[in-house]
Amino acid sequence: MHYRMLLLLAIACILATWSFTPAEAAPIAPAPPTAEGTAYAYFPETGHNIGRAIKRFYDTQGGLDIFGLPLTEVFVEDGMQVQYFERARFELHPELPPEFYVSLTLVGRHFTEGRTEPAFQWLPADPGGDHTFFPESGHTLGGAFRGFWRGRGGLATFGYPISEEFGEINPLDGQFYVVQYFERARFEYHPEHAGTPYEVQLSQLGRQLLNERPAAQAAIVPAQPMLLLGKATTGFRTSASERRGNIARATALFDGVVVQPGQEHSFLSAGNFSEEEGFVEGYAIVGGKLEKVVGGGLCQVATTLFRAASNAGMEITDRAGHTYVVYFYENILGFDATVFSPTRDFKWRNDTAGPVTIASSADLDASTVTFELWGTPDGRKVSYQGPFTKHVTQPGKATWQYDKELRAGQVKQLVHGRPGMDVNYIRTVTMPDGSVKHYDNYFTHYQPWNDFYTYGPGVQPPAGVQVIDPRVTYAPRPSGPPRPPSGPAYRQPRDD
Repeated sequence: MHYRMLLLLAIACILATWSFTPAEAAPIAPAPPTAEGTAYAYFPETGHNIGRAIKRFYDTQGGLDIFGLPLTEVFVEDGMQVQYFERARFELHPELPPEFYVSLTLVGRHFTEGRTEPAFQWLPADPGGDHTFFPESGHTLGGAFRGFWRGRGGLATFGYPISEEFGEINPLDGQFYVVQYFERARFEYHPEHAGTPYEVQLSQLGRQLLNERPAAQAAIVPAQPMLLLGKATTGFRTSASERRGNIARATALFDGVVVQPGQEHSFLSAGNFSEEEGFVEGYAIVGGKLEKVVGGGLCQVATTLFRAASNAGMEITDRAGHTYVVYFYENILGFDATVFSPTRDFKWRNDTAGPVTIASSADLDASTVTFELWGTPDGRKVSYQGPFTKHVTQPGKATWQYDKELRAGQVKQLVHGRPGMDVNYIRTVTMPDGSVKHYDNYFTHYQPWNDFYTYGPGVQPPAGVQVIDPRVTYAPRPSGPPRPPSGPAYRQPRDD
């Protein structure tokens, strides 16, 4: 593990002006599950949902016409998360690069293993003619099958041809078809639909595979529609590129995470927020000073998840507000969450009767982060009172800090001062019978925050400001075991 991770890695945010709509804190009504752009779609024909990465793949690669209806929910089989459809089995591979996160099982290879008929004999060379030869698999592709293959996803969706065209009986309907096998599919020719988009159709190899596996058939039991339980969006319009990259990378770690009934979800359990994982330095407050630390910007992600979980009515089990009012979140004072590793986490519990799935996305063009929680509603309602403020304390003198990385004569204002105050933001979660499920007083004590400037060589800070020590850059030790941090910069949590 990188040395910086052992030095109480800061997980914090860079500050800049942003405005939100206060309506974000209002209770979130469930959205139609099949609305365009939603994270989940429900198919009443089979009683199953498709969601997140699988839904994106399904929609972009042909949808119902190609893959058919979902036959199960996502479940674990053969050591991986899978979902069966009529014509395919989808696999989730978080260990692979994003472009291969969703893959299709090689069902065509499965059903042709050991077959030695002439149609399956490897062709050592291109036989000529108007067919396309694939030396990778030793087979050709032409006619209507080639047009369908090219127009409906090609190699990425179906794989290489692993047979020539030949005739056989479909075991599901007992009908004879001209077919051709591919690594992930079997094409059937339907002359009765010649000239239409349904001239070539996919066999239901997903259903055939499911029928072979009695243990998997337990997943056929219909499920309830997945509906939107809660949602939140925050923005980072003026953030530096380092912070934007950290936000996008961290947000992706949560997308598709499933929290089971009764399970407590920990923000810090999502991953290793280190340079080895692609996180870079960004500004954060360290002991009252702005320093560059690995992971700057992650509190943006934690705050957005906190707001979504709160809006969904979930039990909030571990939350701490920021030390100072942060521009990104001041549309609703007292409605933020700070995190730093390893001692300050954000946690919430799924106290519904069914699983809850996190859908998260970062839109770098719009400079927004969105978290959604999807599950089975139990009728709970969320309402808020406040925020109520008291003990307001105005900021003091502006703070100036030298940064040798700035160019000569350059001055940057990193913080626009904000008063300190005590804030109470009240959340009430009620059940359909009128009973109170949760009553939460989100209390936050914000310290006053001065205007904060950094300046480069040749700049003389103006009279009357507070000039503090130059920015410190922490570097890993060149060799040997890591050692505990020391010095005043590590005596306080790193904050936004």
